[in-house]
Amino acid sequence: MIPTLTDIKYGVSLLSNMYDAVRIVDPVSNRVVWKAAMSGQTSLLDNSSCYDFWTKDRFCDNCISVRALKEKKTFTKFEAVHEELYMITASPLLCEKEEERNYVLEFVHNITHESTWNSIVSNEEENFAEAVLRLNDAVVRDELTGVFNRRFINERLPVEIVKHHIAQTPAYLLMIDIDFFKIINDTYGHQGGDVTLRQFAKLLQKQLPHSTCWAARYGGDEFLIYLEQMTFEQAYGFAENLCTITENYSIIHAGNKIKTTYSMGVCSLQPGMDMDAWIKKADENLYKAKSARDQNLHCTMYGI
Repeated sequence: MIPTLTDIKYGVSLLSNMYDAVRIVDPVSNRVVWKAAMSGQTSLLDNSSCYDFWTKDRFCDNCISVRALKEKKTFTKFEAVHEELYMITASPLLCEKEEERNYVLEFVHNITHESTWNSIVSNEEENFAEAVLRLNDAVVRDELTGVFNRRFINERLPVEIVKHHIAQTPAYLLMIDIDFFKIINDTYGHQGGDVTLRQFAKLLQKQLPHSTCWAARYGGDEFLIYLEQMTFEQAYGFAENLCTITENYSIIHAGNKIKTTYSMGVCSLQPGMDMDAWIKKADENLYKAKSARDQNLHCTMYGI
């Protein structure tokens, strides 16, 4: 028999004295469904969004609750806030779908004064926030470019899709690549190629219109941009403006100006689309942009 959410709340409440806080969260809507804390730790409960306590204005980049939900496994990470260090463990929760949602159980434990932290990093070398950011970023950031990596795409994009299907709000995906990237590597060496990728990723990151939009390296010289909170006209204008910006953008390496052109496939999220279908459509539009490439333009786009 699958327990109800009420049954689970009662069972979990018995564990609240073992942790600083125990929460049941809906990672899709970032909502705290239920929460309990030890005496004296009630500040952990003064929030409605799961990321509020961590003083963030959007979902955590390294969201282990999303990962737990997707992979049906338990994950652990660290967060630093108010000069305190916390260890968070997230486990998927199997219960009757009272609201047609899947939930995750989070155990929050303050380890600021415990040896666990000292075994990870020396406090003399760097402060809590810097060390935690470094550890969490290593999981979801591309080491070369600094934007999000393929793992982040695979974990976050399905959540974004579910969110928009439920709310019936628009979202857009841009797939962009650097034309003739192999020629850049052959001409300027792999260091020149790396510089090109890093600088282009930085350019994409700077153009993001909202904190909930994000850029990621899909693989090789291909990048994805996810857009939301925009109308059709605004998304199309963003893509056109990005093409315009590349015309005046120069990549310099070892005193050389590396000539680059770009192709872009744009696709709005359609009813019934899953992650694979959405990416595939954006990729098809990217291929069409390449096929229609105008040698006089720095960027060719197709889609929406």
